[in-house]
Amino acid sequence: MGGEEVPSSRGMGRMEQTPVAISICSTEPESWDTIWKWSWFCRDFWWEGYRREAETAVADLFAFLRTRSVRSVLDCACGLGMKTILFAEQGYEVEGADASAVAAEYAPKLAAEKGLGIRFIHARNEELGQKCGRTYDCVFSDGFDELATHEALVCSARGIYAVLNDGGILVFSGIAPEWSESDLQAVIDKEWQEREPFVVLAPFERDGVRLTELEVDERTPEGILEKRIFLIEEEGALRAEIALLMNRRKWAFRDLDKVLTAAGFRSVSTEKTGTTLFTVAVR
Repeated sequence: MGGEEVPSSRGMGRMEQTPVAISICSTEPESWDTIWKWSWFCRDFWWEGYRREAETAVADLFAFLRTRSVRSVLDCACGLGMKTILFAEQGYEVEGADASAVAAEYAPKLAAEKGLGIRFIHARNEELGQKCGRTYDCVFSDGFDELATHEALVCSARGIYAVLNDGGILVFSGIAPEWSESDLQAVIDKEWQEREPFVVLAPFERDGVRLTELEVDERTPEGILEKRIFLIEEEGALRAEIALLMNRRKWAFRDLDKVLTAAGFRSVSTEKTGTTLFTVAVR
């Protein structure tokens, strides 16, 4: 994937060693491209299990949306469109958008495999107004509150605002107004304590390629650094592609409120449905 090339070897401790090419993604977009590429490759392996988990995860979201006049939805940062598919099955007029070219290429193919025709757009949040060509009643974002910089927050808020109908809503994971920076760090600490820091998934084979995925996590001052390691065996050779992602909680409600209000949203609040707290910004 064009990242840093690091020499290594397999068969350590043996007399004969075989070189292994290791590619480390140098940017977060490159990491996401790598993750979605291999997620697509082994989709038969994870789809059913993920679907069950996703249905549970979005149950409160769908219950919340039923209290609003929402017919059209943009699933923002949709990845391969797994949740987008669930929106469609619930009867919403839904489209997906993602900054990853790989995700945007494969998401419509995954939807087609599930018998659905869904439009997916390759666009960063700040490009939505130019690339979507329409507006929606709701934008759902899985990762708005995890953006790395204040500039990214500002640009994303403006881009999302541009594709909402008047009275439309942006919905994302809730940040309680009273939470301080230490409370946000406590959330990360809890996530860290509940994680398995080293996971190896069962190998998956297709078309002469054998894939083994490992996840090695590390607690850092910024959050949880996820190192996704893809070991690929093909035609007798072994290579590794490593994607690096940061799971962070750095924005308090006051930060998000300030950015969204400056972008033009007339109100920003939190609402709890079931066990889930949502942040809701109204255009």
